Amino acid sequence: MEGAHMSETDRWIDREDERLAQSAGSSLRLNRRTLLKRTAALAAAWTVCPWPISVRSAFGQAPDSDLVTQTLEAFADTLIPGEKRFPGDRAIAGVVSGAGAVQAGAIEMMNFPAVGFQQGLPFLAAALNSHAVAYASGHGISLDSGVPPFVSLDFASRTALLVEILDGNGGDPAFSGLASVVFAAYHTAGYLPTVDAIRDGHPGLAAIGFPPPNPDGVWRFPEFSYRRVLARPHPKSKGDNPA
Repeated sequence: MEGAHMSETDRWIDREDERLAQSAGSSLRLNRRTLLKRTAALAAAWTVCPWPISVRSAFGQAPDSDLVTQTLEAFADTLIPGEKRFPGDRAIAGVVSGAGAVQAGAIEMMNFPAVGFQQGLPFLAAALNSHAVAYASGHGISLDSGVPPFVSLDFASRTALLVEILDGNGGDPAFSGLASVVFAAYHTAGYLPTVDAIRDGHPGLAAIGFPPPNPDGVWRFPEFSYRRVLARPHPKSKGDNPA
């Protein structure tokens, strides 16, 4: 099963690389492949067994909510980029055409009560911007004071910074969890009923080819996975559930 999972992950990373191929050089694409391999593995682990998100109090006071949203949108767009929503969009770098994580509801998923770390988002945004200031200082980058520091970084710098933050050897688990939520938003639309998400054209589900339900909103499959029935429906089950 692990080999099959990694094969699908590699195919998805290849598709993401193709989206970026026309607008980015080989060094950035290689850096992004490193980032995606790390975060895709984290996303798979978090989906199976979500770990609690804790945020250090040393991150300081929570910033303005609009600045928080911009920062988190830039974070999500760095993982799964999309096109700008309007000409002056700073949060989305606009390095590809089509919808990315932000359009797929990454911010909605982060704030989804079931995820469980809505209250920590302002502090995660503040910490991300703190990392961005340190990164800019170390690389001689002049930041635009009109937007949050992470938003001010270009796409290549955002990518390089996230590779550092999400390093598999001692990376911050809070940011790892946040990255996992971005992937979950894009690949599952977990903050929405799946039927509604497909009906409304959720870009992530469309990109991975998630099958639509039957006209009555229920998924049924005409063929058994192993070409035979593995269990008989229990006489008291509902909806033909064999359990």
